[in-house]
Amino acid sequence: MSTRRTFTKEFKRHVVEDILSGGTTTAAACRKYAVAYPVVARWKKDYALGRLDNEPTTPEGYQEKIAELERKVGQLTMENDVLKKVLKQTQSQKARSAPIYPVTFPRSEASGGGVS
Repeated sequence: MSTRRTFTKEFKRHVVEDILSGGTTTAAACRKYAVAYPVVARWKKDYALGRLDNEPTTPEGYQEKIAELERKVGQLTMENDVLKKVLKQTQSQKARSAPIYPVTFPRSEASGGGVS
């Protein structure tokens, strides 16, 4: 049984950019890097959608990027709301549980320690 090979995003991006720049054809790149044609075709699609740590090159890629950013904004907004709520609760608990000590002033004369 053969093991499945994995490639880094940098390697995939390098192969696709080599093809897109006209430096080589897809078939030649497949032979050069010993990667199957459908795999490289999938990498080209991922590159177009901006999934290889690059800017998208198609409208679908931009839509996917926008959706991802909107999800992130929603997540950060929820986290911000939770933190504000916790801060408000903590401040109100501190205000309610603050000990009230009577104000006392130090005596200016030393006490003799008994009844006079």
